[in-house]
Amino acid sequence: MTQGNWLGEGLDHQPTALVTGGSVGLGLAMARELVRLGFAVSICARTQSDLDAARALEPALHAVRADVALAADREALMAEVERHHGRPLDCLVNNAAIVRAHDYANPFTLEQDRAADEIAINFAAPVELCRLFLKSRMGGAAVGPGAILNVSTPGAFFPLDANPLYCATKAGFHMFTLSLRRHLAGTGVRVFEVYPPALDTRLADALDVASQAANGQDTIDAVAAETIRALLAGEEVIAPHKQSRALLAMFPQLDAAALDAVNRGVQRREGWDRG
Repeated sequence: MTQGNWLGEGLDHQPTALVTGGSVGLGLAMARELVRLGFAVSICARTQSDLDAARALEPALHAVRADVALAADREALMAEVERHHGRPLDCLVNNAAIVRAHDYANPFTLEQDRAADEIAINFAAPVELCRLFLKSRMGGAAVGPGAILNVSTPGAFFPLDANPLYCATKAGFHMFTLSLRRHLAGTGVRVFEVYPPALDTRLADALDVASQAANGQDTIDAVAAETIRALLAGEEVIAPHKQSRALLAMFPQLDAAALDAVNRGVQRREGWDRG
């Protein structure tokens, strides 16, 4: 294990990680970077052929076929990963996502529900995986620090006409991430959020993204390496590319003191957790 990182130095065992959507693109690149740094890494994906191809590139990966949009698959995935590693996970990387094109003035969008999959995969699934990860760790079996890395997008801060559901689900997940970080302060589990640029992967096949073509495999690998470096350095807000930094600079981060002030005005009622 590489020295000089807060997570590895706080563990007495080989650190473990799960990367959802880890068979292709940025997910696979992050999984391979974690392996390089000494992690025992599991990945999941819906397509077995993608998992087989990923393991051909990186045989050390533990691959599990799972659709994170399905509750039963999420439960089975977390149980299998914990069984394989012999302990609760140290790091959960919520990377799995899909992007669809939508136009609510177009009959194609209006003829049937084309939003449910994006909502399930991009928002509901990672929220539930966070719950399962924390439930396992807080059951008493986990020792040492832990990390949740949520993959966001600069599109979480502004509406894109071509893919509004992706922006909306990522915006919702961003707000969940901010609250989760507050919940877990002092627990030993730290919450990270990364904002990759548009990358030349299969994620946005239905869209024509002007900046995507320039960000091929070399950029994907560089973004993955910078993301994992920042994670292990304890940088909770990660902008791993110049495009990420330029877009984020348009939207200042919420002030921590202001968040504290607002939250003091909205409290849980006594007994909320007893019924």
